[in-house]
Amino acid sequence: MASATDWARSIGTTIVNHLRQEEIASLRKYKVFAALEGSGNVRTNMAGRGFDFEVQYRNHTPTGNNGETPRVFSRENLWKKAELEYRGAQVTDAIYKKEMLENRGAQALVNVAGKMSNRLLTSMEQYLAKEWVVDGYAAGNELRFHGIESFMGTNGTINVSTGDQRSANSADPFAYPSDTYAGLSTVLGAYGGSQKSGVWPNGEADPEFDFFTPVITNYTSSYFGGTTWAANCVKAVRESIHQCRRNDTLEDQIDMTILDRRLYIDMLNTLDSKERVIVSKQNGLRSYGFTDVFELDGVEISSETSVPTNVGYGLALGNMELLCMEGQLLNAEGPFYDEITQQYRYVVSMLGNLKFKSPRSFFKLVALA
Repeated sequence: MASATDWARSIGTTIVNHLRQEEIASLRKYKVFAALEGSGNVRTNMAGRGFDFEVQYRNHTPTGNNGETPRVFSRENLWKKAELEYRGAQVTDAIYKKEMLENRGAQALVNVAGKMSNRLLTSMEQYLAKEWVVDGYAAGNELRFHGIESFMGTNGTINVSTGDQRSANSADPFAYPSDTYAGLSTVLGAYGGSQKSGVWPNGEADPEFDFFTPVITNYTSSYFGGTTWAANCVKAVRESIHQCRRNDTLEDQIDMTILDRRLYIDMLNTLDSKERVIVSKQNGLRSYGFTDVFELDGVEISSETSVPTNVGYGLALGNMELLCMEGQLLNAEGPFYDEITQQYRYVVSMLGNLKFKSPRSFFKLVALA
């Protein structure tokens, strides 16, 4: 007959071992986290009350020189500081002493522990799988990650002719970004600079004009030739991908576009109707076991249940990190016996946050007008 001590030891070691073996594999079931982990962008053992990172928002200004021109030396600050706190999640379970007595025997003990670990892992992985999307500043999300929606707020659209902000208009292909992320504004020109030519995001702008500004594409705009996703999807996605390629470095380039399932299916149907050849590379999402992937202009396109209805996102994985305070993503605690309730209690938790180095390297697809 198993004693309470035997039971506690069995369930403790069984769940801890199960978590150790499964925690990374569980997140690999989801495309965004699989890509982050596969690209080495998960960092553990982070310290501090939160974290900050420097964002270069402008460049030095060169001046003319004829070989004898006097030089003026002065210190220049090229950076803005972005700051975020750590957040996390926890999931709990408990087994009463009476249930322990009902499950005597070595095999029964392992089964109880196995069921508990599966419940905890499934609950946590399904929760975390959606955290990359969450607006961490929205009411009720004070303890959730600062996901991509944390910097995708808008205020109307950008007038396609003048570049001015105005109420959402179907003629305009881009929204006017208006949000704050990590303490910095995403509004065009919030830190100086100007649009030198064309209408943003086309043309040329000073680095400080849009260094923290994402591209938010109004995919129902008549600018693309139609008024529906099915009619405009190829042009809208292509426009978003290449507008983000205004960035200079390799890590700023869009790696993947993740769509709502309905948008993904409609885009596939549009491509089929045009008899376009869909070519998929083997070293991206497919290398993690996902087969529902195709390419457009070298960028992988797929879908995931975490994406809100009728929305899509473009991700530059080189500009994303998952930061964790623990030595591993998930931390197992317990079992703890509570004499009052006669329960064995167990917790699986994590503390961390997502870090987007700059919203400039990401885009959103949304129907605005």
